[in-house]
Amino acid sequence: MSDAVIKVENLSKKYRLGVINRRMLVDQIESWVYRKLGRPDPNASVFEHATDRMPTPYDFWALHDVSFEINRGDIVGIMGRNGSGKSTLLKLLSRITAPTAGRAFLKGRVASLLEVGTGFNLELTGKENVYLNGSILGLKQKEIDDRYKRIVDFAEIPDFMDTPVKRYSSGMRVRLAFAVAAHLDPEIMILDEVLAVGDAKFQEKCLNRITEIKNSGVTVLFVSHSAQSVLQLCTRGILLHEGRVIADGTAQETTASYLESMQIKMPEDIDSGLPDSRVGRFAGEIAEILLQHMSGGRVVFNVPIQTESGVKVVDVGWIAEARIRTLRTEPTWSAAPDICASIVSPRRLPSQITEENLDFLRSGAREIWTVQGDGKIIRYTKVGDKYLIDKTIPLAVKNL
Repeated sequence: MSDAVIKVENLSKKYRLGVINRRMLVDQIESWVYRKLGRPDPNASVFEHATDRMPTPYDFWALHDVSFEINRGDIVGIMGRNGSGKSTLLKLLSRITAPTAGRAFLKGRVASLLEVGTGFNLELTGKENVYLNGSILGLKQKEIDDRYKRIVDFAEIPDFMDTPVKRYSSGMRVRLAFAVAAHLDPEIMILDEVLAVGDAKFQEKCLNRITEIKNSGVTVLFVSHSAQSVLQLCTRGILLHEGRVIADGTAQETTASYLESMQIKMPEDIDSGLPDSRVGRFAGEIAEILLQHMSGGRVVFNVPIQTESGVKVVDVGWIAEARIRTLRTEPTWSAAPDICASIVSPRRLPSQITEENLDFLRSGAREIWTVQGDGKIIRYTKVGDKYLIDKTIPLAVKNL
């Protein structure tokens, strides 16, 4: 007997682009009559009126003939470029929209987290939305009561549970939405890449929670552009391209296909499937150096700082305990750590890092490190002043 809890057969979804929305039945009938007569659709766009073209050329297949099966307990990463059909697939599986063709069978209670605030009534409070979502999933009030405290503790917003959700920030909505989805005991979890809205600490917490439920029999569909997250969490991967499945296999195999489709090279000196692993290794080695030579503080990673030029991210930082207690640290820090390290990569060029360094110094950093591609570090103590540590990572840092 098959253990499949999700079965997708020839699933397709077509959208019509460049057509004015038809809000009334009379508009639908009028468009149908005009098309049958071979005349321009009166409800089509102005562009089509000008060129006397029918809307058929604007049909766009977001998904085309997609088929696969997912067994109970599988953690499946859905990958692909922007526009490849990932979110459309999850909306079809969540019954938010109907397919143009094909069928999707799901067996079990489904919890979906597709975008910020999905499934929330903005006029209701956070507490009321927890009970509303639990009722939709078929739980009784006592079952929701038993889980409520765990949900609030996970979301870390106890002071706002009696506040209408419409007054929440996007980060607060994601916190509550994930907490609800992860603690109301669904049999199938469908997660789009909404965790990018949360801060780095909460993202780690969510990923740890997904890891915890791996062996609980819950099936998870996880959309992500992060090869590292898919490799860490998923037992299987599905790669979409232009609405079609082009790879379906282990997480390692699918990640390699995804990186190849993105034309990202994987030289032998980096870990397979992780194009930025050199950056990750540098970050780890910098953290080790700071822990060895600094005391009375903590090492932080991927910290978003609110600067005069907008939000900038510190790859690795060190901050004194006495100082961190005076800062607002969520969702963005109100000031920079004492030591800020930025690593040069294809995504962060030296010119970009130079501008960010000035912002960090103006925001309270006392020392800036720029880690170059060869592992050398340039340390800045103030604007216009720098000195070079002439050893490559790993190195012994003196006079910190």
